[in-house]
Amino acid sequence: MIRVFKFGGALMQDAEGVRKVSDIIEEYSCEPLVIVVSALGKTTNALENLLNIALKDKTSDETKNAFFKLKQYHLSILNELCPDNPENIKLDNLFIELWDALNEDYQDNYFAYDQIVSFGERLSSFIVYNYLKTKEIAIKTVDATEIIVTNNSFTDATVNWKMTTKTIEAKVVPSIESGLVVITQGFIASDDRGYYTTLGREGSDFTAAIIANIIDANEITIWKDVPGLMNADPKRFAETFKLKNISYHEAIELAFYGASVIHPKTIQPLKEKGIPLFVRSFYNPQSSPSVISSDSSSDEKEHKIILKDNQVLLSITSKNLDFISEENLTIIFKALSKHKIHVNLMQNSAVSFSVCFNYNEDKLNSLLKDLDSQFNIRYNTDLQLLTIRHYNDDLIKKQILGKSIFLEQKSRSTVQLLVR
Repeated sequence: MIRVFKFGGALMQDAEGVRKVSDIIEEYSCEPLVIVVSALGKTTNALENLLNIALKDKTSDETKNAFFKLKQYHLSILNELCPDNPENIKLDNLFIELWDALNEDYQDNYFAYDQIVSFGERLSSFIVYNYLKTKEIAIKTVDATEIIVTNNSFTDATVNWKMTTKTIEAKVVPSIESGLVVITQGFIASDDRGYYTTLGREGSDFTAAIIANIIDANEITIWKDVPGLMNADPKRFAETFKLKNISYHEAIELAFYGASVIHPKTIQPLKEKGIPLFVRSFYNPQSSPSVISSDSSSDEKEHKIILKDNQVLLSITSKNLDFISEENLTIIFKALSKHKIHVNLMQNSAVSFSVCFNYNEDKLNSLLKDLDSQFNIRYNTDLQLLTIRHYNDDLIKKQILGKSIFLEQKSRSTVQLLVR
């Protein structure tokens, strides 16, 4: 039985979380096991903030304070877990490397993002690995940037499957065959020149799926701070329930519409090999998991609700009120692609085209600058995108009560509403 486990940062916010991760790993360490870890707690957000500050002024007190706060957070966790460990000095070395990286002169902010934000997973894997060694678990660390090979599309890189298969078969398979637990980083990779790349926000699930596919794992488990795969976020909706079993197809639909439990690219590598994905409770590991597999059940048609905050709606018309033609759409989509804007919803009429995406001030301003000379553009911010799978009219009425609807789109099984 070959397993791949993925642990997210929300589970490892402090030393106690890392200890619990260790307990779970120890329980399963007698069989072949690969561990994929995300950055600790909110480290990815902290690194994004640190980069934004440093790009404005590397020498400012704000940059230095943000850097030392992040360093102290990681050092305090490591020192609590591994007091007086001579290996701890290597964490200082990683922070020296981070500081040097922050002081580079970057010409491309997307490139800069991947060189800086990738430190989150490198730091977390170092801490988890060193703590597991104190538990006398036979373990080996493998750097994800040496096994996951991508192109140079920074912040959302595409995997080179041929090269990645070759490196994983060379560096991971022999270790698990010799009885070692392998730990690696999620989210991060490298291009053929050795520069760090990332697989898209929350891409650690995808890393786990890539590895599971190539080593022919029997199963993959994503450990979460919820009972399993829920029909809606229990923090935001009342009367939620756990889904026991859904198909790969339904999971792909949910991931596409923004379900936070699953990264959109995760399912396809598992579907290809028929590898089931278990979503398990980190705080109640003996409870039954949610299962995503080739089988479906009555849960397939249960309603599921996804709510995405911080949305922007762009309404685009031509300057002379011509039809929105294929030529116009090509210009718009090229601009969206140029600024790495992922479309969540789009709709067109004879003379207008509307598109919804996650709000990012810099990307929005750059997009407007590119399109302003050719189109009239209006936009609304601070919106929410509500998606309901397997909806009914009563459910829609309940969810939009007291809200204004900016855009609505329905298919046979899915309704999407842009609301405020």
